[in-house]
Amino acid sequence: MTVKRRDLFIFGGILALVYGLRAMPWDRLPGRGPRYVDLADLPPFRRLEGAGQMSGASPALVGLEPASGDADLRRAHADAVRANPCPALFGTNGPQGVVPIAYFSEFRCPYCRVLERDLDTLVTDYPGSFRLVQHELPIFGPPSELAARASVAAARQGKQQELRRRFMRTPLVAEEATVLRVAADIGLDVDRLARDMASPEVQADLDRTRALADVFGFVGTPGLVVGRTVLNGAIPYALLRRIAEDETSMPAPVC
Repeated sequence: MTVKRRDLFIFGGILALVYGLRAMPWDRLPGRGPRYVDLADLPPFRRLEGAGQMSGASPALVGLEPASGDADLRRAHADAVRANPCPALFGTNGPQGVVPIAYFSEFRCPYCRVLERDLDTLVTDYPGSFRLVQHELPIFGPPSELAARASVAAARQGKQQELRRRFMRTPLVAEEATVLRVAADIGLDVDRLARDMASPEVQADLDRTRALADVFGFVGTPGLVVGRTVLNGAIPYALLRRIAEDETSMPAPVC
């Protein structure tokens, strides 16, 4: 073997080793798996140690919450959720044997877009194993709240995810006319959507989501509760998959 061929062989071996090491399931090695901390005041929930990437509201936006953000009322909502968190997180009609995933998002959060792709991949890779429950958590002021109201209202017509995907591709959703135009494009009943956006029921949904965020400590977006595991921020897909697999091996959380 010539020196040149030998050098190429060694270089190729090094490349193969590097890519092989990168492809190894490091999260499954002893001592490398996820670590959890039990939430003593919220059994049976636990929190993943550390935090992922998240977006948080600027101090300039503090005080832009709606009137329902009154401190006493907000505290009362949080107390009510804390007493019975599972229905607020996951609803009451989930099928047995399917792990619920409560997802807290904000339309202007770039990390939410990354996490949503991973959630789509997870649901595709494990068909029938997970159920996604959407929670809109607007933290960037009035435009975000407007989009969140439209999303929650669209759920009443069975088109929440379709509207959300369109919003994600729309550069600016800052006024009601834009929201209603996008809604009309996907076939929503625009008059009904406008009524629902202003309804007490949609406000109650947003209040409940804010209360859940207060209880589980979501100070930014995205946030996840995968079964009993609370995650702050976007995490690598390999870690998300590992946590999700762990949850499928355990009974459903009982609050």
